[in-house]
Amino acid sequence: MSADVGGVAAGRGTRTVEEVLREAGFTPFHRRVVLLTGFAWTFVAFEIIVIGFVLPAVFGTFGLSSSTDPVLFGLITSATLIGSFLGSVVLGRLADARGRRTIFLASILWYSVFTALTAASWDPWSVFAFRLLAGIGLGGMLVVDPSLLSEFLPPQSRGRYMVLLDFFWPLGFLLAIGFWWAFIIQGVTLAGLEGWRTLFLVAAFPAFLAAAARLVIPESPFYYARHGRLDDAARVLSRMTGSSVPAAGLSPEQAVARAPASALFRGELLRRSIVTVVTWSALNVSYYGLFLWLPTILPDRGVVDFSDVGLLAQFLVASALAQFPGYLASMLLVDRWGRKRTLALFLVLGGASGYLFATASDWFTLLGSLALVSFFNLGAWGAVYPYTSELFPTQYRATGFGMAEGVGKTFSILGPVLFGALLVATGGLLVPLTFIAIVMVLGGVFLAALGPETKGQAFH
Repeated sequence: MSADVGGVAAGRGTRTVEEVLREAGFTPFHRRVVLLTGFAWTFVAFEIIVIGFVLPAVFGTFGLSSSTDPVLFGLITSATLIGSFLGSVVLGRLADARGRRTIFLASILWYSVFTALTAASWDPWSVFAFRLLAGIGLGGMLVVDPSLLSEFLPPQSRGRYMVLLDFFWPLGFLLAIGFWWAFIIQGVTLAGLEGWRTLFLVAAFPAFLAAAARLVIPESPFYYARHGRLDDAARVLSRMTGSSVPAAGLSPEQAVARAPASALFRGELLRRSIVTVVTWSALNVSYYGLFLWLPTILPDRGVVDFSDVGLLAQFLVASALAQFPGYLASMLLVDRWGRKRTLALFLVLGGASGYLFATASDWFTLLGSLALVSFFNLGAWGAVYPYTSELFPTQYRATGFGMAEGVGKTFSILGPVLFGALLVATGGLLVPLTFIAIVMVLGGVFLAALGPETKGQAFH
């Protein structure tokens, strides 16, 4: 390759950011970005999952329980998701206007501070407030992280490495289980603090490290090009590719005016917005409806004796480990078979596995079906990120993710509520678990029927 990536000649002004990235391919810069982004993604998963493990101990500190104060218990369980909804919608839009890097750094620092402050909670309502505030930062990370990563990656690698980002999600799940086991079950403490307070203090520290590490990551070249800052775009592209990229060789036509968010619901983007909303809703209802209830419903399945907390932990770890091959299969298929096909197939098969889990009558079927639900549901999560990033042009990318995450978080709150309501109304697990299975199948069928395929589509 010549000193000018892809033969970009000064003064020609015809190359787009996408073309430069395609010519240069996957570089050591991208490897570092994927690892740093994934490190932060681990703590997104950890933060969302850990409250379900920790809250009984928090309530015990204040002399409460989930049975005597179910409304407050539900509110605190949902506090992070409520904050995440607010952060996704507001910070996603700001990221398109002010830059991905700035909003991401602000989000992760905000999240770190309020995670640490949770340790100082003096009553249940202060726990709710700190969890909600931490969730705002979490919402920013949820939308900006994949937007930024997608705009760094070359198009021929974008699908599989966007799925690879979600490989870090089960690491966060496993980390939450590990923290629960160490600080809640084993009672590890620091300076005499209660286990749950120590947990939140320790959890904030790696997030600070992730923020410090992300200081070395530049702004998106797409963002600079869209704002007409071709010198800055060329500087970042030169750093990313390891070769000189003259600003004069970049096309000035990449600069576009900031468009109103209402355009997401008009014309060509309307169909894509509807598909995004339905798909993310199905994923959020099924994932949070099942997995936030999982520690509670496993002992009630009546198939296995979970009075031994160690056995319960093993089942939870098994469900997390099954997510890794799901992501791997998704990573391979999104580039070879297509984003839409992979996502739709995994949703439908996830629903079938969910029904098998609902009707399991022996230990082997219970464990196997739970592993399959984890495999397909989380594999679908892996596929939805490259798919969403390619559904929207750059001036709407973080806004589109914000819409997806915002609507998704609404349904992530409704999912556990609906599951619980069905559980109470029917007095058994068959109906709520079947409900989760049906939601996944319908989401997959809707996507297969109406969703556009984005594999090979021009990224702009």
